[in-house]
Amino acid sequence: MEEAELARKAFGSPTEGEREVVRDALVVICREPGAGREIPGWRPPSVEYTYTTPLARDSAEAIAVVCTHTPGMGVTVGYYFRDPQVVD
Repeated sequence: MEEAELARKAFGSPTEGEREVVRDALVVICREPGAGREIPGWRPPSVEYTYTTPLARDSAEAIAVVCTHTPGMGVTVGYYFRDPQVVD
């Protein structure tokens, strides 16, 4: 997995708890790049996904991670951000 420079800039200064949530999400994404929702319109053979996970069990806020998977080349994390939404 590779993290694009944009990923660090888009997130700003995450707290330790937020960094932990992102690390956990990246473990899931590394195991299965298609774990998130596909973002249509990406250029084949690459596929872009967004993976959203709650900040905490009782939180309405989430962390969204957007990444690109290219078979044979791995996953590139484009950006991640705090997303104030209820996660299903």
